[in-house]
Amino acid sequence: MVDLPSPDNKQMDQENTMINTDRIKLLDNAILAYNWRLKALSSNLANLDTPGYQKLSVNFEETLQENRHAIPGIRGATSVEPRMQVEDTPATLETELMNLADTQMRMQFSTRALHDHFEMIKSGITGRVA
Repeated sequence: MVDLPSPDNKQMDQENTMINTDRIKLLDNAILAYNWRLKALSSNLANLDTPGYQKLSVNFEETLQENRHAIPGIRGATSVEPRMQVEDTPATLETELMNLADTQMRMQFSTRALHDHFEMIKSGITGRVA
């Protein structure tokens, strides 16, 4: 068994900086928001006929837009995290199904953008374009 030298913290920080970019942080937060939103929509749909049930929603895009206008560039957007909230308005089947379709499209867009980002990193490392 051979003992390998442990990497120093500076080397690990450089590697993490290359992988954990602002774009990845933003996409990670977006995917988290859409995951939460899918769970909230599922709960809303399951409880449409439950008396006293309060609708759940996830706030992400509005906060992201406000933050991007206040702080130009993508750096300010990385600090935006999703927030689950309870609404006073009742859930309706049509609205929840439209929100479900919208969230699925946003999730597909975000995962595709993340895939493309890692493909660019991969082609930069290997020198081959897929």
